[in-house]
Amino acid sequence: MIGRIVRAAQRGARVRLFVPANPNNWACGAAEQFHHRRLLDAGVQLLGYPKMLHAKAFVADGRHVLAGTCNLEAWSLKRFFEIDIGFDSPDLAAQFEERFLAPAEQVSSGLQPPSGLKERARAAAFAAISPLL
Repeated sequence: MIGRIVRAAQRGARVRLFVPANPNNWACGAAEQFHHRRLLDAGVQLLGYPKMLHAKAFVADGRHVLAGTCNLEAWSLKRFFEIDIGFDSPDLAAQFEERFLAPAEQVSSGLQPPSGLKERARAAAFAAISPLL
């Protein structure tokens, strides 16, 4: 999934990735931070949202909308029974931008990759075991 997000940004797509500024699972948060440098280098805008996020929403090309609760990682995609719904609607895409994405961006802060050796090692270790988290 990270590779696909990186490639979209490298193609010139505007990619904003909202994640909790203070994750409720510190181990998953550390694993996520491992990917920050690669995402930022590709041009992805990483935004720390001030509250825990559960709903997932994607808007592509100003018309394709995917919304739901499915986490985009192996555990959820293969084992859980969650649901997403997709639409092809420029009007709905505009509403998502106006009602969710733009306000979320206003209250979010930019994220950076782990900077110290200890933080980078911690992120790498948890990323390595992330399929088990």
